Amino acid sequence: MSNEQVMRLHPITIAINFFNAIKTLLLPVVIFVFSAKLELSLDPSDGENFYPTLALLGGAILFLCIVFIFAWIKWRKFIYWFEDGELRIEYGLFVKNKRYIPFERIQTLNYKEGILHRPFKLVRVDVETAGGSADAEVSLTAITREQASRIELEMKKAKQEVVVAEDGTIEDVAEIRIEKEFIYQINTKELILLATTSSSMGILFSAVAAIASQFNDFIPYERIYGEVQNIVRFGVLFIILIVLGAILLSWAVAILISYFVNYGFKLERTEEQLFLSKGLLEKKRTTLQMNRVQGIRIIENPIRQLFGYCRVIIDSAGGSGDEKEDQVVLLPFIKKKNAIRILQELFPEYVWETTYTKVPKKSLIRYLLNPIYVPLIPVGFVSYYFYPYGMWSIVLIPLILLRAYWQYKTAGFAVNHLQLTIVHRYFSKTTFVVQKNRIQSMRVTQSYFAERKDIASCHVHIMSSTTGFTAHLKHFDLQAISQLFKWYQPNK
Repeated sequence: MSNEQVMRLHPITIAINFFNAIKTLLLPVVIFVFSAKLELSLDPSDGENFYPTLALLGGAILFLCIVFIFAWIKWRKFIYWFEDGELRIEYGLFVKNKRYIPFERIQTLNYKEGILHRPFKLVRVDVETAGGSADAEVSLTAITREQASRIELEMKKAKQEVVVAEDGTIEDVAEIRIEKEFIYQINTKELILLATTSSSMGILFSAVAAIASQFNDFIPYERIYGEVQNIVRFGVLFIILIVLGAILLSWAVAILISYFVNYGFKLERTEEQLFLSKGLLEKKRTTLQMNRVQGIRIIENPIRQLFGYCRVIIDSAGGSGDEKEDQVVLLPFIKKKNAIRILQELFPEYVWETTYTKVPKKSLIRYLLNPIYVPLIPVGFVSYYFYPYGMWSIVLIPLILLRAYWQYKTAGFAVNHLQLTIVHRYFSKTTFVVQKNRIQSMRVTQSYFAERKDIASCHVHIMSSTTGFTAHLKHFDLQAISQLFKWYQPNK
């Protein structure tokens, strides 16, 4: 390895590492400061609070300097180079780490362009191998697009998709620059509907309430409440307006976030790969190998199901999903009939229209009773100790029963030659499709009381990222479950 061969990440990596560290530590620090109820002052005459404030600011500056130094060391000690058909990486200060990745083992290169990447025409490259890990084998935080193209070229050379002639010209052996076929792109209307029907609005509403509760010492809630109480005496309209305002604000923020994250979502394909790109502030391009698809899920939450929309998720044997996600979102928001058409085009070996084996009527009582046991205790406690207003908690019981009945009516499965299709519901309806050779394990369970009624449950597990995914068939007829288990046996 010569000095000319060694390459470093772009210096902007220092800033990226610095901000990532601050982002990770910021929330605990903020919670500590506000929970400690510190009285801060920059007035020198207030000696009791002035010097603690200076000490706090000095500690914060020292902390930021330490974080910056570690970010600089992390960048300085990270080098990579190409040698003997391998991508070689060395990093670490006190403990030297070396990783050698053969180019022929690299499956995909995923690219991301964040806010700090784009002004300098840089990309982050996540290198994924055939190991099937949820995380990338290695991440090159910030390199030029030319360096990223060189890694891709070295990978293709190792796989004998290109050869380099003696004069340095590249001969295309496997038609590297294959024209991608356009499949689908989300539009503005679908982006707004995606945000409106997602759960992010409720999460944002809860987050705002939780953050606001930490500012009791700075916001005079009691005085505000006293003034509001005088207004509320004239009616509940004021409260309704406040709630509606908070909901509208959360809805607007959810739309904004969804717009930035899913902006320009586009699906393209070649014969062996799928390419997904999205993002406004942070552009992401994900590559998915078709032969690594383990299962396909069509998810319809109640609101989307009412209007015929769904989301399609791919369970892949590897970390091709976004960060902190275990799967690839193939179609984030689309009419179900259009989703079926696209899936038939991409995966013609799958059957998408079938007849399901449904849950028998004798299992209805199990669907209704099982979810009731746990909430009965808190409902009884609240009703007794907070009578008469606590009696309103009884409303939860019919709602739980209604959801259980909905689950009973939804559940079903179908076997089509070498394919298993499972439909089940928690709140959202999930249609799970998997080929027999992709199933990692199948487990049948049966309680004592279920055995007396000839009822059994089955749990189908596939490999998807690190934890995998399990589909459940609850309280089906024992004979139907037995036939399914025989179908799964390898010698059948």
